[in-house]
Amino acid sequence: MHNRSIRKFNKMMAYIYMPLFFSILSYGIVYLMYSDMISLATNVISLISSDYEPTFSLSNRDVFNIEEPVVPSEDNTIKLSDITRPQFGDLYAYVKCSDIGLDAPVYWGDTNELAKLGATQHSVSYMPGFGGLLMIGAHNNTFFNCLKNIEIGHIITIETSYGTYTYKVASTEVVDVTVEGKSEVYNYYTDYEHLILYTCYPFDMLSHTNNRFMVHADFVSGPTVVD
Repeated sequence: MHNRSIRKFNKMMAYIYMPLFFSILSYGIVYLMYSDMISLATNVISLISSDYEPTFSLSNRDVFNIEEPVVPSEDNTIKLSDITRPQFGDLYAYVKCSDIGLDAPVYWGDTNELAKLGATQHSVSYMPGFGGLLMIGAHNNTFFNCLKNIEIGHIITIETSYGTYTYKVASTEVVDVTVEGKSEVYNYYTDYEHLILYTCYPFDMLSHTNNRFMVHADFVSGPTVVD
């Protein structure tokens, strides 16, 4: 009698646990199959529901539109003392490339808040005309999405209040920023002027990625800043 009760109990529990087990297994399989789509949908909903409204409150100045633009001398040089140096959050330039429809404001500093307003320049890098590395980044699904169409030979311009600078695209590459030995991509201490535009990769991806799409461009022309 006791054994019969145990078998009856086990059979009853099997009717409960077996469907539950297969339900959990089915949901797990579906999640694994569509996890990327679920992640994408979650990020889209988060982006759409954000109450953030772009504002220029982070900056007290628009260095690009100063009242008295600097005019280069006959030898195409500009005195350092004549330039209004940007402070954190200042709009100080525009980066453009007509070949791909790029036209974005450039803010001095590199933070997530500034990246919502336009392209951002790492403050460790150099301003145009100073003879060093310019490193400018922006989001891959907004201001720098058009970089997916860039080609070697395209001309990139950076417009500032003290002159227009042009750079010619020399190469592009995808870099995993977590891989050791890739620090040479961010070499700020060179004795020549060049430009790097960078954004997350793949393009149009909303979730986190360790890869960066890098555009390397050589200096072509623009006023030289002197002491």
